[in-house]
Amino acid sequence: MSRALFRHDGSPAAQAHLEALTRLTRADMGAERAVFRALPGWGLLLWILVPTLLIAVAALAIAPSPIGAVVILAVGTLVALAFVVGGWFDRIRVCDQGLVLGLRATVVVPWESVDPGRVYLTRGAFVARHVAAAVGATRGSSGRMVVLNGTQRGLFMLNAAGAHDGGPSPFGWYLLGGHHPSRLLAAIEAAMVAAGFTEAHGLAPSTEQLRRIRTTYRVDGPLVTERGALDPPLGVDHPA
Repeated sequence: MSRALFRHDGSPAAQAHLEALTRLTRADMGAERAVFRALPGWGLLLWILVPTLLIAVAALAIAPSPIGAVVILAVGTLVALAFVVGGWFDRIRVCDQGLVLGLRATVVVPWESVDPGRVYLTRGAFVARHVAAAVGATRGSSGRMVVLNGTQRGLFMLNAAGAHDGGPSPFGWYLLGGHHPSRLLAAIEAAMVAAGFTEAHGLAPSTEQLRRIRTTYRVDGPLVTERGALDPPLGVDHPA
């Protein structure tokens, strides 16, 4: 049975339905279809470990005792390990009716609220300077990430990097990291189509081809299209 993605026509009924979408919980998302771990990319780990090694070598060359170098190596390794362990337990669950995020599975994103034209694939260490995502909506760390827009409620917005923010909206951004973003995109498309949202057909290849964004430290303008309460879905063919 085909189902339509959410569109707000300005009516009280549409507003009530939108508010109902924001109140959905893990129990409403159905069975898990695929699970991904938000493991950090190799780039982040090397960014931590290589400077740690260089500083430790310098400390070893300067100090007569190796204790300083050992401490530096230990701290750097523990920091990198913390990212790995945190990502291992941080789950991205693709379910029948939406995404379920986090170790405690408290963040849900119903498929009905996801706009296929506001799904992006990004690569770069400065995504937080371009996409204003709430703290609980970020799973994983820098590297290749799926950037996805859907209903959002009750998440703390820090935006310390000063990314462009379209203002208050029931829709927000989710940053989904891990080692297999292409598989995640394919799993999201398959789940949405299986749930009846045929507008998502072609989501994965269109994201790969049309909505790849490169996030650098410099910010010249918004790389993603914000969604307000009354904005309709853009569709799979919308370019970045």
